[in-house]
Amino acid sequence: MRIAFLATRLTKYDAISNYSVDMLKKLSDRHHVDLYSFVTQTEIPDKVNQYNYTDIKDHNLKSVIFSFTKVDFLTKKFSEYDLLILCSPDLPILLSAHSARRFNPNLKIIWDFHGITPLKYLYFKDKILNFFRRPGFIQSMKQSDIVLVRSKYIKRELEPYVNPETIKVISFGINLDPFKNVDPEEIKLKLNLNNHLVLLYVGRLVPHKCVDVLIKAVHKLDEDFILVIVGGGIERDRLEKLASSLNVSNRVIFAGKVTDADLPKYYASSDAFVTASLHEGFCVPIIESFASGKPAVVPDRTAMPEVVADGGLVYDGSVEDLLLKLRSLKDPEVLKTINKRVNQIINSYDVKKVSEEYLITIEKVMGGSYD
Repeated sequence: MRIAFLATRLTKYDAISNYSVDMLKKLSDRHHVDLYSFVTQTEIPDKVNQYNYTDIKDHNLKSVIFSFTKVDFLTKKFSEYDLLILCSPDLPILLSAHSARRFNPNLKIIWDFHGITPLKYLYFKDKILNFFRRPGFIQSMKQSDIVLVRSKYIKRELEPYVNPETIKVISFGINLDPFKNVDPEEIKLKLNLNNHLVLLYVGRLVPHKCVDVLIKAVHKLDEDFILVIVGGGIERDRLEKLASSLNVSNRVIFAGKVTDADLPKYYASSDAFVTASLHEGFCVPIIESFASGKPAVVPDRTAMPEVVADGGLVYDGSVEDLLLKLRSLKDPEVLKTINKRVNQIINSYDVKKVSEEYLITIEKVMGGSYD
């Protein structure tokens, strides 16, 4: 079977890119697989051939506009495949993918959808771009053979627009090995974390992630608590000023962006992952925390309670309940009980298991037996 995997960009230190690479590896073990993207900035499996939509080799407004001139070329190119997997490519690529069926009526199309941030949480530029992308994505999904999603929450979001019978939930998966048996001392010494209860946030620093809520919570907790923030974004300056104004700069540590190799060390040095995000289609740091044997503390919003299951504490979204849940972590018996549940849950997110289910589902679609 000849498969074309159509993405936007694959980069280093990005959870969805890492996941895509894992799926490419699994697919290429059994089938011919070509990767198409605007730009690929990470290592891909040896068996996978890589192509760019344009000569610009970047994903920006210029390359997207230029790709409209490539629609006819890409349409004919895509028609040579048996299957197209759409991993949120931009609008000109979607147009080419569906137009390819004019030349190859037997062409199968599968969407691999990781969710899209609601417009109300985006800045003006991204809000405008996604205002046009969203209906294009929905229309493309309606015309596809199946839509793979990462959580039941995303499925519920799509069901008003896409036939529910064509939507299948396959969980996100990660490589668990890098998170096992990691020595926490390097980061604990580096950041002076010993003798503290360490809360870890991993993710973008953007408004809808509500990292300011976490900083304000630390301000109200006793000095045993420290918050380590891993990630970057447009909110960093404002958040640093907030920590300073609340006199908790010594208990709120901005670690910045870290490599995939170093990330497990930060989880190992923590006691729990914590977030106050308003919207998550899945929330990968939850399962990264689980892979490290650590619980997660999340709000009762979107997909987060679904992903956490019994592997953490779910608060009602209020600061008062967040503080209550965080303070409960000081009880060794609470942590012991939750950590035991984490170890029971994590294997379901092993990328080996997830990629096998991914492959089986795709082969069923190609065989016409998916139900």
